[in-house]
Amino acid sequence: MPPTNAPRFWRTQSLAWKVLPVAAMLVLAGIAGVLTAVYQDREAQHRHQIESGLQAISQLQTRSVAEWRERRLSDATALSDDALFAHAVARWIMAPTEPAEQVQDRLRILQERARYTAVYLVDTQGRLRLSPGDMPQGSLPDPELRALQRALLQAEATVVEPRRDPFFAFPFYGLLAPIFDGVQPVGAVWLVSDVRTTLYPLLESWPTPSQTAESFLIQHSGDDVLYLSPLKHRNDPPLSVRISMAQRDTPAVQAVSGERGLLYGRDYQGQKVLAMVSAVPDSPWLLVSKMDVAEAFTDVRMREWLALSLPISLALLGAGLLAVYWQRQAWRRERALKIELERNMRWLESAQQAASVGYFAYDVAREEFFMSGMASKIYGLPPDGRMSLRQWMGLLPPDEREGILAVHRQAMAQRTPLRTQYRIQRTGDRQVRWVEVWGEYEGAFEQGHVSRMTGTVQDITERKASEDRLASYRRALEAQVRLDPLTHVANRLALDEAVAREWNRAMRGGIPLSLLMIDVDHFKAYNDHFGHVAGDQCLQQVAQALMNSAGREGELVARYGGEEFAVLLPDTDIPQALALAHRICAAVRAQGIAHPATPGRDHVTVSIGVACLHPSSIIPPTEPPDAAQGPSSFPSATEVAKALFEQADTALYNAKKAGRDRVMACPSPGPLNAPMDTATPG
Repeated sequence: MPPTNAPRFWRTQSLAWKVLPVAAMLVLAGIAGVLTAVYQDREAQHRHQIESGLQAISQLQTRSVAEWRERRLSDATALSDDALFAHAVARWIMAPTEPAEQVQDRLRILQERARYTAVYLVDTQGRLRLSPGDMPQGSLPDPELRALQRALLQAEATVVEPRRDPFFAFPFYGLLAPIFDGVQPVGAVWLVSDVRTTLYPLLESWPTPSQTAESFLIQHSGDDVLYLSPLKHRNDPPLSVRISMAQRDTPAVQAVSGERGLLYGRDYQGQKVLAMVSAVPDSPWLLVSKMDVAEAFTDVRMREWLALSLPISLALLGAGLLAVYWQRQAWRRERALKIELERNMRWLESAQQAASVGYFAYDVAREEFFMSGMASKIYGLPPDGRMSLRQWMGLLPPDEREGILAVHRQAMAQRTPLRTQYRIQRTGDRQVRWVEVWGEYEGAFEQGHVSRMTGTVQDITERKASEDRLASYRRALEAQVRLDPLTHVANRLALDEAVAREWNRAMRGGIPLSLLMIDVDHFKAYNDHFGHVAGDQCLQQVAQALMNSAGREGELVARYGGEEFAVLLPDTDIPQALALAHRICAAVRAQGIAHPATPGRDHVTVSIGVACLHPSSIIPPTEPPDAAQGPSSFPSATEVAKALFEQADTALYNAKKAGRDRVMACPSPGPLNAPMDTATPG
């Protein structure tokens, strides 16, 4: 007979058979929940990195486009404010039979210095009257004629947004700068830029290889969205692509509807895209930078799903085997449980390797780490699962060790969660790696100290490298904006920033600030004789001579525009500036650049105007300074820069008027007055 407790045994077995499937389902649901959370966290991290990179690129390109537009409006405003030029235009229009050399020279200098495709002088009726070359014929097109009327009525430069017109064979951007002789309008200057060579290249650079990434400019036009720049995946001519405002899921339509920042939609090809929308300041333009979602996220999602699907499949297979073995006999169920445990451990190790994440526990009393296999691999240690505190400290860079220890001590003292990033040098291969550590202190206090810390460690070296590459690209792009592409010296933007910076330093130290304005003599004749390629080479040689002559720390050589250069000289008075100017003249002559088209000389020379300002010469201190007011009695850096450029330009004009190939100084008021140097012997 069976034992008396047999029914109870079978009832226990029956209950176990009912409970185990439910328990197995709960375990699988928990694993699925954990895996889903890990996947979502990883996907969120990748998404944040991609969105941050796209946002940084869009902001840099928007700044470049805004500066391009601002420079052209500044040129038009400066032209309208030039009273001498307005008087010359009025005098020529009153007597058009007289030579227009002064007006043509100004138009030519503006065209060559600022790289405009065309520059025309027009009268108040819109007739083309004068250009740097031959006498033009005809009148302004209708949009420009309306812009001329607004400019004369409002007495300010008016922009004609990019468009196509039979007047030119290329898409162009125009400005109408009104000219007034006193209060009487005498005409305007039409400035024309070929956007294919000046604006579109600003949108083409991209820091990382991509098949779908692109940036383009758009604006609202009636019931449509007009694309102002070419599209990467269409061959339509610029300014010819329009889309209806009814396409609400298109980022371009969302942008003109008021959306800004990061958004998702479908592009002009119907592809799902991630886009960044930025408004170009002081313009109706919007810049859209986008890339396909498939390219941005598909590889990441596939990799994460592969990493997660394998352990899920193994867990499901193990659960099925477990049920089969449990049904057959009890001892097989125990064996199946052991096999399943081993498989789960392998799955956990695989998941850690896929995410480069390991876990650890630190025993404060024993000063010893207990680590997973992945954590040991990250630190380059044998897979025995143990590491002493001394070993861990030996992995830290000596100059960073104290700061890292201070972060751990603070978290331990306050019992707050620990999150930190630091570098290590692994003991095995001596590689320098970046790690991110998450940890929490737990357990009861023992003599005022926490007894245990548990957490995770992740290798983030590749992520750090990506962040460094993006930062390097940002710095290179910002430096490129301040460099003249032809001569490889500083451009006008860099010069303006340096003048403001050095004047603030001059006020603090009470030291002079000097400026040399340099013009290549008879450069138009050189260009006409040898051609523009030789002219560019000539400008490069002159720039090299300037760089070789200006060698002190802080001295800045810049291309002011066209054939004009400038040299900023901090802590330099008039005699020192004149001496350097003479050396520059001699250095250019020493190059022996042949120039048979110049009258009276057979080689290239330069004319130099010298100006110098000193804080005490602008506002002489008549009483002790008021500590409460500080330096507010001095003019602003913008006002000083304008005065310094005007004085140097006046001196340069005098040097050219006196025969060129010479140095002239413009005397400044106050104690820095110096006699004008008259010439540099050739």
